[in-house]
Amino acid sequence: MVSVVRCIVLHSVKYGDNGLIIKCLTEEGLRTFFIASYLKNNRNKFPFLSYPLSITECQYITGLSGKLPKVKSLSLDYVPRYSAFDFRRQAISTFMAECAVKYIREESMTPELFHYMEQCIRFINESEYLPAAYPVQFGFGLASLLGFGIDGPANAEENIIFTLDKGFVPGTTQAALNQADSEFLREIISSEIKAPFEVRIPPRSLKNIFQVMLQYFRYHFPETAAMKSPEILHLLIE
Repeated sequence: MVSVVRCIVLHSVKYGDNGLIIKCLTEEGLRTFFIASYLKNNRNKFPFLSYPLSITECQYITGLSGKLPKVKSLSLDYVPRYSAFDFRRQAISTFMAECAVKYIREESMTPELFHYMEQCIRFINESEYLPAAYPVQFGFGLASLLGFGIDGPANAEENIIFTLDKGFVPGTTQAALNQADSEFLREIISSEIKAPFEVRIPPRSLKNIFQVMLQYFRYHFPETAAMKSPEILHLLIE
């Protein structure tokens, strides 16, 4: 049976001499496909798969006994075109892809979540300025769509702190972030995901906030192994 699905390519790995396995995000959830032959005359027929988060239309064959769905054709819809020397965009793309692989479950998948990923992909590729705080914006936006988002406090003047279990609360006990960094986080998550983030955050504060965001995901997904991509992002926060 031949089916067609629109997908975001998250990861690819070689299989044998000429095969390729790709992990993708679709509107139904994460899917894995097999490409039997990705080389033609020793050249990659799908060079866009080298870019994290390429968006494609995939025609594939199902019903093969004991085998992964086999790709019949891939039509490119959108591919990031940032420079190979743009390490920040590369690192953020890798981080977004890893978040999708580790945290998106079939039961939590919605068309809105797929649209959110696509919107973020286009923003990091097309925006003239990509703020260092964008991974935090993306992460908490993803958390909201997965069902464990946090809302900023109704009163911006209120003394608030951020905790892993309750989000923003007044007080000073068991805080994941101090009051100043909690206020920075409130500013980040209240910003539009596709709009430039203009608040200047000291690098030390941003690193603290980013680390707490990772802890927040581990709090909600305790069985999931630690991510690898944040190691590079930490180095890029200046």
